[in-house]
Amino acid sequence: MSKLRWGVLGCSSFARRRGIPALLTTPSAKLVAVASRSKEKAEKFRSEFGLARCYGSYEELLDDPDIDAIHITTVNGLHAEWMLKSIEKGKHVLCEKPFTTSVEQAEKVAAAAEGSKTKIMEGLVWRFHPQHKQALKAIEQGEIGDVRLVRAAFTFQLQDPAVAAIRLHPELGGGAMLDIGCYPVSSSRFYFGSEPSLVNVRGYVHAEYGVDVHMAGSMEFPGGVSLIDCGFDAPFRTDLEIVGSTGRIYFPKAWQPPQEATLYLNDEPIVLPATNQYVLMFEHFSTAILQGSSLDWEVTDAVLQMKAIEAIIHSIHSRQPETVQKRQS
Repeated sequence: MSKLRWGVLGCSSFARRRGIPALLTTPSAKLVAVASRSKEKAEKFRSEFGLARCYGSYEELLDDPDIDAIHITTVNGLHAEWMLKSIEKGKHVLCEKPFTTSVEQAEKVAAAAEGSKTKIMEGLVWRFHPQHKQALKAIEQGEIGDVRLVRAAFTFQLQDPAVAAIRLHPELGGGAMLDIGCYPVSSSRFYFGSEPSLVNVRGYVHAEYGVDVHMAGSMEFPGGVSLIDCGFDAPFRTDLEIVGSTGRIYFPKAWQPPQEATLYLNDEPIVLPATNQYVLMFEHFSTAILQGSSLDWEVTDAVLQMKAIEAIIHSIHSRQPETVQKRQS
């Protein structure tokens, strides 16, 4: 069985907890190497996971001819730079959310990908969990009528000063909207099956860092409205509700569910078998490259996601409704 050869760019906590363990158990993937800007840190990851090699610079990883695809897990502010450099080296890229920190950056990455033979995808992993496929099927079968409202949240208490210094730093792509607001935004787009035209939100901007700490507001879609909120200063909440004209679907843990996820269709619980959504994401990406098939979410989707996020960030600072950039034909 052929396997896609992977390299992980960025020895982050996320890579250690989520990304690398999933790659090591993905049937169509082979994790070849990891890279950090610290050779010592890269060596620790190599030893911990029993990998063949490691690199003390990102450039060395991209120069490795035995690697086909890159998983980017750096801080948000480095995503665009290293996607562009990966594309230049002919590597396929799965980049952790948020795709970039601006629409301009996202469009540059999309243009570079279009002029190459590489595939690029944003790693919004929740979309691969069977609970959302189950919900989408129920909607398509008319079990809740037409979708009228999406209500989505992601909040937690950001208490570690070292972590806060990264998640709030503007040059590193900090702020609640970029970091975790991408989940409510992407789920709204997913369940309405369209793009928002107008956003109207309010939020608190950190006095020192100048980025949003929390926000709440609305997104207007052709078929209805989504009510979203995210923040670093509230209890842990990751729920999602889809309200239709005749029923509703509720997810207690929409983004990082336990092994056996439960959703509620018209208040009746549906318990799904244990699964790993990260493995499902890596398997989808790997098989698409190996078989030459299309991705479920191409780079164009990542650009549209950034258009919605950027409009929301503008609305936070302007305290006014903001129009979302229209989709280019």
